[in-house]
Amino acid sequence: MSPSTDSDDDGNVSPPPSESPVISVASPDQPMKLPTRWNDECRHQSLNLSENGRELSYQGPNSNGDGAAAAARSIQSIPPACGVYYYEVEIHSKAQTANISVGFAGPDVKLSRLPGWEPLSWGYHGDDGSSFAAEQNGTPYGPTFGLGDVVGAGIDWATNRAFFTKNGTFLGSVFHNVGKGVDVYPSVGLQHVGESVKVNFGHEPFKYDIDYHVQQQRQQTWTTLMSQKLDPRLFRADDDGTEEEIAPLMSEVSEEQSKQTVNKLVLSYLAHHGYVKTARAFQKQTRDAVEERTSVDDDIEMDDVPGPSTSSSSSFPTSKLEADIELRTRIVNSVLCGDIDSALSETRKHYSGTLEAEEGLMLVKLRCRKFVELVLETAELEKKMKAAKAKEEASAPEMDGIEEDGMGMDVDDEMISASPIANGSNGVSLLSSDYEAALNAALTYGKTLDQDFKATKSPEAKNIFIQTFAILTSSDPLSAGGAIAEVAGHDARVKLANELNQAILRSQGRPTHPALEMMYRQTAVCLLQLGLARVGAAAFANMQKEFIDA
Repeated sequence: MSPSTDSDDDGNVSPPPSESPVISVASPDQPMKLPTRWNDECRHQSLNLSENGRELSYQGPNSNGDGAAAAARSIQSIPPACGVYYYEVEIHSKAQTANISVGFAGPDVKLSRLPGWEPLSWGYHGDDGSSFAAEQNGTPYGPTFGLGDVVGAGIDWATNRAFFTKNGTFLGSVFHNVGKGVDVYPSVGLQHVGESVKVNFGHEPFKYDIDYHVQQQRQQTWTTLMSQKLDPRLFRADDDGTEEEIAPLMSEVSEEQSKQTVNKLVLSYLAHHGYVKTARAFQKQTRDAVEERTSVDDDIEMDDVPGPSTSSSSSFPTSKLEADIELRTRIVNSVLCGDIDSALSETRKHYSGTLEAEEGLMLVKLRCRKFVELVLETAELEKKMKAAKAKEEASAPEMDGIEEDGMGMDVDDEMISASPIANGSNGVSLLSSDYEAALNAALTYGKTLDQDFKATKSPEAKNIFIQTFAILTSSDPLSAGGAIAEVAGHDARVKLANELNQAILRSQGRPTHPALEMMYRQTAVCLLQLGLARVGAAAFANMQKEFIDA
């Protein structure tokens, strides 16, 4: 990603992350697997399962009341991190009311009982419309269901309550503590011959608008989060009081205090990434707004952000921090433009410790990038040279015809100099000369690079060398794809520019990431861990949606 810049700025110090820092629950390390079919090994023997694993039919003896039944569970349990889980079942029965239970069950519930009859199982029964949760006599809940009906069952992990639908109509929440401390599976139970069900685990559109349901739950969760009062200790860095001493101060947190803290975070972010003029404008706007309401408090002064220059010449900034930002901006932009020599020269002059840290790893990275730039220049000249030769060869037959038809004609020197062949040959010759010079420069630099660092013992440095010199295996590194393109492409420049900026900041004992960015990342990780820890409401606090996409 090319770095975004202020419209009135020459550039920015550090391109913001090209990828969102939000960590998805469905990550490669911890995939979120959802039910996709009934489990052939977790079904009663009286139930026949179709080849696609979605249809169940009862083939056993008829059973009434609380006698024998036949149940099945899905192949995968429901991950609480999904926030809301929902599936639907289409009922096939000989009667308008079916002795079928749709619901959920734990991993050890008997398969010879309907969901809702046993502990750790919950069901909605079609014959009487009652809900069951480890009980013989159910509780009136909804309408009966049978032939042709589509019954949906869901769990809201934010409240640990279940809900059911019939033919797309929401019937209300029911049960408490569903799935607390136990894995839960979608489950159905049948009792009569001729009864069968077909499940929809998301293979097809649902009858019920579950997306709207989830959006409502997300909005409710987010509203609750936004209404939480802030702990005043966040605004009192020098506070050493005990919990009892701090408690009375809870009501003292004002909106103004929270705004001041947020403003400091925003200004710090802008200064870190080099948006100097935007930071100045934001700072002025903030101070003007405060002055309209009250006198400016000392705590509001944000000295970390450079103020407007008072010098008669903009070439001489009045703030050391501003000078540092402008210098880092220049160095980073040099890397982004492929001018590694300038980046190395200024880094060595002003931030020499950066190149010496970690056994000179940053120096290795920059010099390897310099070699890559030389190879890219060579490859580009070779392409131009080949194109010029092809153009010359294509135009040669036309000139042959001119020579034949022009026998006996006087052709002066001006006409010859204007000939496309003459110009083409001269252009190819110049390109060939430039190509040879570029090739020699790349090879010479590569040999020097190998000589200077061949004795390194750093595994990371050795890996960088292997990746760098791999571009020699391709005549067109940018089009090669794979690892070669990753090393040669513009994204590699952006990555190196960020790493260099962070290394410079680290050498100064300053944070390598803005506090605002770190807060965002840490909050996203906390939400992930809460989701994995079965705190279902965490799935509704969508950092990406609320702060990035919005």
